[in-house]
Amino acid sequence: MSPDRPRVDLAIPRELGIHGAVPISGSDDDLPTYVEREFDSQLRIALATNLPSRGSFVVMVGGSSTGKTRSLYEAVYGLVPEWDLVQPADAAELLDVKNAPPRQTVFWLDELQQYLGGQPPLTSECVRALVRHGNLVVGTLWPDQYARWTAGREDVHLLVKSAFVIPVPDTLNAAELSKAEAIAEQDPRIRDALDAREVGFTQVLAGGPRLVMCWEQPATPYAKAMITAAADAHRLGVQSPLSEDLLTGAMFGYLRAHQRVRSTDYWLAEALPHATEPLYGDVSPLFAVDDGRAGTLAGYTIADYLAQHVRRKRRTEPVPHHAWHALVTNLRRPEDLRRLAAGAAARLRYCYAEGALARLVDEFDDGRAAAELADLLVRQDRLKRAVEVLRHRLAADPQDRLASRKLTHVQDLWQRVADVRPPSGARDRGIPAVVAEILADGGVCDGLRREADAGDALAAERLVELLAERGCLREIRDRAERGDVPAAEALADLYAAWGEVDLLRARAESGDRAAELRLSKLHRVPARRTDAAYEINELRAAVDEGTPEAALQLCTLLFELRDERNLRAEVNAGTAGAAERLIALYTAQEHQSLIRLRAFGLDADGRVVTPQPNP
Repeated sequence: MSPDRPRVDLAIPRELGIHGAVPISGSDDDLPTYVEREFDSQLRIALATNLPSRGSFVVMVGGSSTGKTRSLYEAVYGLVPEWDLVQPADAAELLDVKNAPPRQTVFWLDELQQYLGGQPPLTSECVRALVRHGNLVVGTLWPDQYARWTAGREDVHLLVKSAFVIPVPDTLNAAELSKAEAIAEQDPRIRDALDAREVGFTQVLAGGPRLVMCWEQPATPYAKAMITAAADAHRLGVQSPLSEDLLTGAMFGYLRAHQRVRSTDYWLAEALPHATEPLYGDVSPLFAVDDGRAGTLAGYTIADYLAQHVRRKRRTEPVPHHAWHALVTNLRRPEDLRRLAAGAAARLRYCYAEGALARLVDEFDDGRAAAELADLLVRQDRLKRAVEVLRHRLAADPQDRLASRKLTHVQDLWQRVADVRPPSGARDRGIPAVVAEILADGGVCDGLRREADAGDALAAERLVELLAERGCLREIRDRAERGDVPAAEALADLYAAWGEVDLLRARAESGDRAAELRLSKLHRVPARRTDAAYEINELRAAVDEGTPEAALQLCTLLFELRDERNLRAEVNAGTAGAAERLIALYTAQEHQSLIRLRAFGLDADGRVVTPQPNP
């Protein structure tokens, strides 16, 4: 055992992320008696299979307060109680030991997502090195996080896919309940949890219902505002503790006008005692976190069960402007700013994405953020500013190949836009349509369009694919009428998806073979169910549960239904693909706000932004 590291059997369960049970009369131990789960044997096998020559990478996947961390602790404790235990602060700490790994060590990565989205992120090479030297790398993830971190093809996604996954159900099965009944005779907390019927057994043990009551029936409106601000920060991807300055700045957006009259000191005095005071034992809605030194306060973190509950309740609610602003200006960790920028972009809140990306560039010399900021500026016809950002980045790091390539591309695009831009008098009325079309995707379709018009068949096919994805109905129809077969097929597919039988029939009668085929299928296949609301709700539940492809299916369905209201709701939720489908719907409908939506996005309340004149 290393003298600098605790042993597994000496670790404090609470510090490993295990919820202390709600105490009741007749109980005095911090942890209730463990109820064995059906997956325990599978977990022990996953941990022990390769020992002692090699270790394992094991991830527990389940919702909040389902017992995944407790089960993992019991399995590790039973298998290797005398091993060293390491709880790294971030991925960088793990990467530091990659080239000289210890042996017989458990690397405890509760809430694994904290190590995946940072800079640098945890790498598959690092985990393989640790496992190869006989160590155990273990972690936990919520289902939606697991779906997110296995959806791509980058190294971090391949890493999560390589883990031995143990699914953790939300509830106990019949055999587990039978074991709990036997234990309940000796442990009154088990009895209390079994008698509760409103939520699951493990959730009751962790104090979940009592936490929810603090938010749904708060002692003061200020306490609810503080808890809601913390929960919204959590759903936007913020994982570090929230300072009092950040919380009070965010609370403004959750209070009514008459409640905002009092000073922010009054807000804190009214909110903190109720938001942080333990309800039973150590269970509280928000809990204080130090910054690694005695007697210090880094901020407050929301209990994960409550965060998950509020996240579901506020899933499609917009985050208020003051909360966005407080997060953009007060967050201190670059990992949080990156996640915030991504969350803002997914919700079409480009102004907040710009603020977060600008801080990453200015304060952390983040080259990737510089490229993303340049893309955002290009979309808004702020080409001069995009060039300035990239040149500043290259001055700081002349070897940044991404910034170099991006700068060349933006300068070429600037010249292309100058060639087609109308006289300057039209500029005061916003981005000219011809310019907006080129800038919408950084000139990709514009380049393919010119290649296709020059006779490149592959470019023509790829162009039609992109036009269909973007909902460019008018251009697809024009190309179809000029005899472009891929365009005719794409047009027929769109009409079929929307149930436009009359339009399909008109094209079929004019000799369009693609329309004939789609029309015949529509006659054979029943029309889309009238209970679309049921299908939408089912897909939304699947998205929340982390079901692969559910987000794509939901957004595709809403686009086909031309359901702008629900697409906007999914944009507010940050559902993957919702922003693109909403813009595609506006494009297909030739909506008057299309150019502004595509370039400048939405404000905090969901209104299409009207930009200030270009500097």
